[in-house]
Amino acid sequence: MSDLKEKIYNNEIVLGTMLSEVYTPNIVRVIRSGGFEYIIIDSEHGYFDYSQIASIISVCNGFKIPILVRVPNGERESITKVLDMGADGLLIPMVNSSEDAKKVVQYSKYTPIGRRGISTTRAHTDYNPSKLTEYMEYANKKTLILVQIETIQALENAESIISVNGIDALIVGPNDLAADMNKPGEFDTEAMNNAIKNIASVARRARKFSGIVSSSIDYLHYCRDNGMTIFCCNSEVGMIKKASRQIVKDFYEK
Repeated sequence: MSDLKEKIYNNEIVLGTMLSEVYTPNIVRVIRSGGFEYIIIDSEHGYFDYSQIASIISVCNGFKIPILVRVPNGERESITKVLDMGADGLLIPMVNSSEDAKKVVQYSKYTPIGRRGISTTRAHTDYNPSKLTEYMEYANKKTLILVQIETIQALENAESIISVNGIDALIVGPNDLAADMNKPGEFDTEAMNNAIKNIASVARRARKFSGIVSSSIDYLHYCRDNGMTIFCCNSEVGMIKKASRQIVKDFYEK
């Protein structure tokens, strides 16, 4: 089990951030120096190619930085390639049903849990795999699978989604969920507040976990106060923008 997964299963609060565009591999070391506990490469909206993702994952593996990838979808190619590169886990967008979740597990976990394709002389084994059955058991325990709840349908199916063996946590995508509620950009609504409480409660009952992706510290605190433990705040682009504005403000105000 990875350090990140162990923290999550110890019910600790974990805070990470998103890598959305910058593909210089050492950017992850810069981000980690700020204290973030994990990083997500966003290949759903980000335009990273596979070689860039592999380079970033390699640096993270070398420096023991927990690294997840938000893949474009829950299909086999997207999942297999990044796990074989050595990613510690996945963030899967738009998981709307238990059937979607089961398909993700099928591609992400080796037998007997799933049907992940086997190719072990790869980065994920450091090109030196142990006995196959032992490695498969280790990889199944290590790989973290977070699924995003981003639609009303997913919200309604949250209990059956989190009940799927192999799914570790439900992660709310507030922008898409608010838009699906016909309230784009509005997070402080009764429906959204109820959604946060419901997701946290459903995960807790299943003895699993929940979290959210947001750039608002206040909103993350609200979600934490309602029982969520996994948080992803902002991105390298957002932090560069925020710091740039502050520097310019500081300069012209003095």
